Amino acid sequence: MFWQKIRSAVMFAISAISCPCHLPITLPLTLILFAGTPMAVWITQNSGWVYGGMAFIFLLSLGLGFIWLNQPDAPKGEPHSTHSAKKS
Repeated sequence: MFWQKIRSAVMFAISAISCPCHLPITLPLTLILFAGTPMAVWITQNSGWVYGGMAFIFLLSLGLGFIWLNQPDAPKGEPHSTHSAKKS
C-alpha cells in the first residue's frame, strides 16, 4: 500500500540522519540548535551515550524500514494476516 511505502521511507530518512558515520556532522548542528539550553549541556557531557543511542535508533529504524518495505500488500477489504488459517 501507499502508506507502507511512506512509513518505510520515513524510517530510512531517520536511519540516514542517525547513522553513526553522519554524527560528526549532525551532532554539532544539534548543539547549535540547542545552544544555551540544558539539553546542549547534557549532550556535551554525555556525548558517548548520545552516540550509543543514535546507533541503536539507526539500527532500529533501518530494520523497520526494510520490514515495512517488504510487506506484501493486503487486498482491499481483507485484513492482513501473517498466517493462513485452514477451516475443517
